[in-house]
Amino acid sequence: MASTFLVTSCTTISYPSKFSYKPSPIFIRAKPIDNYYKVNCKINNSIINHDDEGKYFPGKLLDRRSVLLGLGGLTNFIGVANKPFALGQPVPPPDLSTCSTASLPDGSNVPFTCCPPLPKDLSNIPTYKLPNVSKVKIRPAAHNVTQDYIDKYSTAIQRMKSLDEDDPLNFMQQANIHCAYCNTCYEELGFPGVPLQVHCSWLFFPFHRWYLYFFERILGSLIDDDTFALPFWNYDSQVGMQMPSLYNVVNSPLYDPNRNQNHLPPNVIDLGFTTIDVDASDEQKINNNLTMMYRQMLTNAPCPQLFFGNPIRGGEQPICGMGTIEYIPHNSVHRWVGNPNNKFRENMGTFYSAARDPIFYAHHANIDRMWTIWKTLGSKRRDFTDRDWLDSAFLFYDENRTLVKVTVQDCINNEKLGYKYEDVPIPWRNFRPVRRKQKVKKNAKNVKPATKIFPSKLNKTLPFSIQRPKISRTKEDKNIEEELLVFNNMKFDENECIRFDVFINEDEGVKAKVLDRAEYVGSFANLPHMHDGAGGGGQNTTTTSTSTPATMSLAITEILEDLGLEDEEEIVVVLVPHSGGKEITIGSVEISTLACAN
Repeated sequence: MASTFLVTSCTTISYPSKFSYKPSPIFIRAKPIDNYYKVNCKINNSIINHDDEGKYFPGKLLDRRSVLLGLGGLTNFIGVANKPFALGQPVPPPDLSTCSTASLPDGSNVPFTCCPPLPKDLSNIPTYKLPNVSKVKIRPAAHNVTQDYIDKYSTAIQRMKSLDEDDPLNFMQQANIHCAYCNTCYEELGFPGVPLQVHCSWLFFPFHRWYLYFFERILGSLIDDDTFALPFWNYDSQVGMQMPSLYNVVNSPLYDPNRNQNHLPPNVIDLGFTTIDVDASDEQKINNNLTMMYRQMLTNAPCPQLFFGNPIRGGEQPICGMGTIEYIPHNSVHRWVGNPNNKFRENMGTFYSAARDPIFYAHHANIDRMWTIWKTLGSKRRDFTDRDWLDSAFLFYDENRTLVKVTVQDCINNEKLGYKYEDVPIPWRNFRPVRRKQKVKKNAKNVKPATKIFPSKLNKTLPFSIQRPKISRTKEDKNIEEELLVFNNMKFDENECIRFDVFINEDEGVKAKVLDRAEYVGSFANLPHMHDGAGGGGQNTTTTSTSTPATMSLAITEILEDLGLEDEEEIVVVLVPHSGGKEITIGSVEISTLACAN
């Protein structure tokens, strides 16, 4: 059945003078409840027809229009037939012809190009068709693999490393894919001056899922085994909280000397690691890790927006709005593995070089596993249905060396991609922290309101009080909206490994090395990287390492329940910096609510 939509008017949008970049043309999409329409702002009284699957009938081609997207979200207009307009479109694949030198965290360039080889014809890139899955393969936990598996995996990696340097399947070429997508080598296709960045937004999970998918298939093709599956580093369980032994055999293709030698087994990983090892027992580290996993997967991720990260749409300049898992454990594990003797903790400790270490793929397999687990945790934990997310696209070489286009919507079901994860215990699922303190009595002398504290540099432990807009919320209220503690306009030096912890109902003497208690809310963690302020294309006009302002939202509904603070009009928050605190400024802090839309 076809739907018809009548466009009767279109208005002009002025560009605020504060924006230095020139807005690129995009579609305006009128978004009724059940269908999407692309609207032409040059043609009035036009009939736009499409079928229920979103395929457009032949007719007038809809022109693009130059509009400025509001930073970090949708700009709505009241449109025809009382339907709201949402200015946006999917993030397009990269314009490969613009690929150039990547940016380092200090604003300089990497000493090599990480642009992959180009096919002869860029005008005819096919859309990837998922092969039929006869049997779903199992990605194993790295600590459980057999010697036969290790031998097979090592052989595949060695063969990948032995391919010609300009072969798109070569190990370094595969590693450079991550560099190109993550260090502003590309511009978005059709949006000159807009860099393509797959971190810090809702693109994080789907990009890395596709990346591992093709990497895994290439390895299987090199050993003629289409059942081969990558291992995952099971660091969210006690049994996997050490660097997996298969990656620590010197002279193995799986070994990388550019790792922190102080973190080799039997050292227990710190999933909140910055640059300094926490002075805590192994038992305390394990408890901290399980607490952080509970917070990041359950407490702070009840909604798609909080788990995946902020939306980003075609033509928007990148703005950092990470989801919970990208903060911790993703960023922290990268830092924990990276070599502190290298400038940017290469290899794993920075985006441009991270995928040169084979352990990268085991790390990201576990991150991908978190996506599959999160959707089983109930309530509103489900994938976005926003077409701008589902239709966003990437380009990869498949195992046949064919450059193909893929979209987010084709990767959201991992079993349709032909794999699932070994069923292992998930101890953090039932590791809900308990309260350790009675209510903190606010000391008017030491605890000032947030409105009088911020903006402020976070160079010491910082307590403040904050007003809640609504108290004693009912169960129905909580089902509709999540209460959030929001940190706005955070500016920091992207050279720095930065982390700070957030506590409620604590005082200035809080011991941040003990996180397994209900008072711990969550953490902010940064991995050094650089966004090219000029927007891709290697223009490298950015001379400062200060980031685009970032935001962080922490869900506190469950925490207020556990602390008995649901009836309090005002709560006490304490921020505890670890490393890089002097490099971060927080613009403001507020409590707001979020409807868990998808």
